[in-house]
Order: sequence, then structure tokens, then C-alpha cells
Amino acid sequence: MSNRTPTILVVEDDFVDLEIFKRRVPKCGLQVDILNATDGAAALQLLRSDRLTPEQREQLVVLLDINMPGMNGHQFLDEIRADETLRSTVIFVLTTSDHPRDVTRAYERNVAGYFLKSNVEGLLETLSSYLNNVRFPPAATLQTS
Repeated sequence: MSNRTPTILVVEDDFVDLEIFKRRVPKCGLQVDILNATDGAAALQLLRSDRLTPEQREQLVVLLDINMPGMNGHQFLDEIRADETLRSTVIFVLTTSDHPRDVTRAYERNVAGYFLKSNVEGLLETLSSYLNNVRFPPAATLQTS
């Protein structure tokens, strides 16, 4: 991992779930910037805007809830994978839905992992290992709109 601080965009409409995640992150030793969007449309708007710095875009991971009002997680995945500049975004699902249809549909849209909110510790362990070992593409090769 480079010296830059990774950014995690949490797409979550439940404030309590977001706070639980935010409080557990430092406890597992992760040093990340955390951003939040309350639904898929707000997340896409943020990702398509110039509000993210090139450094944030370089090491960005999205945590996505499936069940949200407005644009839900599946709709977000459809949109982001169809977007030329955003389709390679790394996305992990963190949701309450254990329905096989939701799991299958998410993996068909190339999510990096599917975690239940009851297993947030497993997600944090995975993120810690991922962010400490993965090589992200250089910022110069990432396109922004």
C-alpha cells in the first residue's frame, strides 16, 4: 500500500449502522477516510463530481448496502458497471439481505465480496488485509468525468 490514506465510501441509509461501522474501523487498526452517501443516487453523484480528490479516487473502496430507499444497491451496481469511468470501482456489499437472489445478482456485477451486517468484523478483517496488500492503479490512469 502507498503512503496515501485509502477512502471508503459507505453507501448506507441507516445512521446507526453507519456509526457502528465508523466506531469499529479504528478498533481494527484501519486508517481510512470515511465518506457517506445515503443511497445509490447520492453515491453516484459524489463519484461523478469533482468533490473527490485524485488521491481519494486512487485508493477508493465502496461499501454498499442493498436495501435502501431511492436508488437501491442493485440499481447502483447496474449504473456504476455501465459507466465507463467508474466501472472498475472496488465494491464490497454490506447488507442485511442473505437472500440467494441478492448474493447472486451482486456477484454478477463483479462485487469484491458480499458480507452480512452481522459479520462486520469479517468485513473489517478483509478490508484491512485488502488495503494493506492490494496495488491500486496509479492516479494518472484513472479517468474522472
